[in-house]
This record gives sequence, C-alpha cells and structure tokens, in this order.
Amino acid sequence: MNLTCTGCGNEIETLPIQCAHSLSKNTETNQMECYMENCGVISINEFICENCCTKRNIMKLNKTFERLSSENEEFKEELAFFDKNIIQINTPDSDFKFWVEFGKGVYLCDKGVKDDAPITFIIPKKNMNLILEGKLEAFDEFFSGNLKIEGDLQYGIVFFDIVKLASEIINETGGA
Repeated sequence: MNLTCTGCGNEIETLPIQCAHSLSKNTETNQMECYMENCGVISINEFICENCCTKRNIMKLNKTFERLSSENEEFKEELAFFDKNIIQINTPDSDFKFWVEFGKGVYLCDKGVKDDAPITFIIPKKNMNLILEGKLEAFDEFFSGNLKIEGDLQYGIVFFDIVKLASEIINETGGA
C-alpha cells in the first residue's frame, strides 16, 4: 500500500511507530485513524508526512500563543512591555517560512514572508518546533550554530523568553 501525503503530495515511505500501534476506526466518521505524534489523531484519508506534520505543529503552537495573547492577562502584560517587533523565520531544510510579530500587547503569526522584518532567524524546522515545544533551548541552538540570527540579537533573545513564558502559562493552565 502506498501512502501519499495530502499536504505536499510526496509518497510517505515510513510511518511513526505510534501510528502502527494506535490505528483505530472512528465510529462517527467511519474512517480509519492513527495518532501521529505532534499532529494528533489523523484520518488515513488525510495522512501527512513528518515534514508537513512539523510545519503544521509549528503553526499550531504559534496560533496557540496568538490566542493566549488575547486571553491571558499575564501574557498580554508581558507583551505590552515591548515595542512591536517582527521576526522572519526561515528553515533552510525546506521552503517553509513564517513570521511572528510581538509587542504592544499582541502576538501574531502567519506563514510566508513578512517584508522588511528587522530580525531573521535561520533554523531547521524540526529544531524550531522543539524550541516552541520547550524541548530544546534556543541558546543551545544558537551557540551550536543551528540557529542563526540576523538583526537585533536582543529582540531575538526576548522572543525566546516570550515563547518560554507562553509555554509555561499553557502548562500551568493545562492548555490555552
């Protein structure tokens, strides 16, 4: 059986081990599903490769931080402390690019390129995903050369402090 990623159209050659162990039938949709790590439960009809799953998870985490900026007073107050900053994040291992705008009480993000972003991060998407999940430290990635920062290093550091705070708030509250 050949599986094709519904995200990028590439053939999926291997599946995560947890998928094979979690295959089940959804009685509401009458579709087969499996658990795919960061992407959660996915219908076999909507199967995506690990690459697309990582991209999806990065955007999901950023959208959670965005929602948190409008719902959580502690996070909103922390964001209000800073002037508006825009960071362009480029992943050299794929064509995936996204941007984050934070400061003045808001956190916004979207896929693509934000023109004239004063700060650019260049980092493999898997490493960025792990930083957003709180499983890797940005400083370690910077000093190992996996994260390159072009522009104001100070606000690059501030961004990762903001991400860390958002992750802590989410963990404390059991989700945003």
